[in-house]
Amino acid sequence: MYTRITNFIKLLYSYRFIIGSMALQEIKRRYAGTLGGFVWAVIHPLMMIIVYWVVFSVGFKVKPMGDVPFIVVFCCGMIPWMTFSESVTMSANSIIAVPHLVSKTVFPVGILPLIQVITGMISHGLMLIILAALLIFNNISLSFWNLQVFYYIFALCLFALGLGWFVAALNVFYRDLAQILTVILNIWFWSLPIVWPPNMVPEKYQFLIKLNPMNYIIEGYRNSFITHTPFWNDAFLGAYFWVVCIVTLLIGAVVFSKLKSEFAEVI
Repeated sequence: MYTRITNFIKLLYSYRFIIGSMALQEIKRRYAGTLGGFVWAVIHPLMMIIVYWVVFSVGFKVKPMGDVPFIVVFCCGMIPWMTFSESVTMSANSIIAVPHLVSKTVFPVGILPLIQVITGMISHGLMLIILAALLIFNNISLSFWNLQVFYYIFALCLFALGLGWFVAALNVFYRDLAQILTVILNIWFWSLPIVWPPNMVPEKYQFLIKLNPMNYIIEGYRNSFITHTPFWNDAFLGAYFWVVCIVTLLIGAVVFSKLKSEFAEVI
């Protein structure tokens, strides 16, 4: 297993320029022919955030814990979730979308889901800039602890990559998976304390929220930008997340590796 991981890292280094180039091409492809171009990568999630804010903050008057504005707490959860959801969804179709590349035996198809994750990170970076402006506007000072968000970004990428490999491989054989995935992600979204505060759940069921691996990342963003809590503050929860993340990565890698030899035949 160590050898496989080492070889994959070497592969990523060897194809680093191709990966970067394909990620930029993917961005251009998504917004080709539109007047706004890449601006839509920001407008779309921004409009979604505004809609949720109006509905839950203005309409339902949901109040987060403490005196932090709802929009700030909400964005700290919504921004990583949108990136994760987009990365996994686009990864599901990453193999079937490029049959001409899959048929080439020399092309490393394993980088295709990774390209989708990197593409998601480009718009994610822009959303983080908007979040920083939102913090300043609400008189929440920027801090050294904001930098630990890069740790959570790394965790988000690895978790999304593991799931991306898994769904990309299975979607080649079971095309309904992409539709099922949309339903699963919708349920997953509402199971997380993004638009609703965690204190809505009775204390005896709070552990169910913590069992959700994406909760670790969402709370990590809030710890980085709002409470300025170090990531090692809850070592047990961190250890739990990384066990789940590594297992997800391994399962995704093994399933992808086992099935990739049949991709060209099925597609």
